Amino acid sequence: MFMKKVFYLKIIIVLLIVFNAVTFSYFYKQDEADYCFLEDNSNYVLVEKNALGEGITSYLYKDNQDSFLSKIYKDNKEIAINELIKEDKVKEFNLKIEELLNLKYPQFIVEGLTKDEVVKSYLLRENEMVIYFSNYNITPSLDELLYLKVNYNEIKDYLNFTLVLDKEYQNESGYNYTNAKKSVAFTFDDSPNKNKTNKILDYLEDNLFHATFFVLGSKMKYQKDLILSIKARGNEIGSHTYNHQNMKTMTEEDIINDFNLMNDLYKSITNEDLKLVRPPYGSINNSDLSLIDASFILWNKDTNDWKVRNSNKIINYVLNNIKDGDIILFHDSYNETVEAIEELLPILYSKGYQVMSVSELMKLKGIDLESHQIYRSAKG
Repeated sequence: MFMKKVFYLKIIIVLLIVFNAVTFSYFYKQDEADYCFLEDNSNYVLVEKNALGEGITSYLYKDNQDSFLSKIYKDNKEIAINELIKEDKVKEFNLKIEELLNLKYPQFIVEGLTKDEVVKSYLLRENEMVIYFSNYNITPSLDELLYLKVNYNEIKDYLNFTLVLDKEYQNESGYNYTNAKKSVAFTFDDSPNKNKTNKILDYLEDNLFHATFFVLGSKMKYQKDLILSIKARGNEIGSHTYNHQNMKTMTEEDIINDFNLMNDLYKSITNEDLKLVRPPYGSINNSDLSLIDASFILWNKDTNDWKVRNSNKIINYVLNNIKDGDIILFHDSYNETVEAIEELLPILYSKGYQVMSVSELMKLKGIDLESHQIYRSAKG
């Protein structure tokens, strides 16, 4: 009886060994099929594998340092990405990629990603190409994955294999602000100021950000082209009164007449009405809020740039005090403020902030701007 039990036990052990060997062999072959293209796969994990038409298979791997490696095979032979690009279209292909990078990322990032030493890993999907970037040197440093999704509609004339084209698609854009990041509004008083305002507009555009400019009618009257440029570049304009009057000292009639004068002038330039007002000095009687059909925008962070006149102090104040939902007060009248903005915007991007206009901030935070109401931030 004992010998019979031992015999059955031996049979079970043999069967288990055979089963495990077959199972291990099966999964080993499955893994081997996906990893056989790597000389050393010990640090890599297969992230995605896509089989396209015409015998093309695309692999994307990631190691434990979050670096990517891509492999493309055609008819079981490894090929370079350039072999899928028409020989006479390589330059145009690269220019299109740089164009789309500029649409998605600030200039300081694009400059870092377009250097020769940067490693690009290409993943092919049915309807798009995804490019992952590594081995780049970008200042200020970033703690985010840098990649670009390129719909085949954008590069269909440059590729030499059959493509699946979407009827509708949307390119990635840095202006598609999201609640996944922290958001603040930059506001500039006493605007516009010719070259200083133009430089700030350039820095905003370089970083794919917007702001709100509160203008004086006495300046707007003589800088109509600059007003149009502020608007054309996606920024926002509000009234700061015609001559920087303290609204607490104005009569009700003067407040109404001043706003109507500002609105008529602004409308003659842009064909739009003013919807925002910033009272000079942040000063207005609550009883006067009903006189103007607009929202009153104050602030909860004041850089005091007009007083400190020092770019480093302005930068340090913002970096030490900024919080999600802030409305921050600057003036575009001083060179020190312009210098601070140039340095601040890339730093804020690297720290996960989006800089936008007041209306964009409020919309993102789900706050409806109502006329006759005062707003100091978007913190709810």
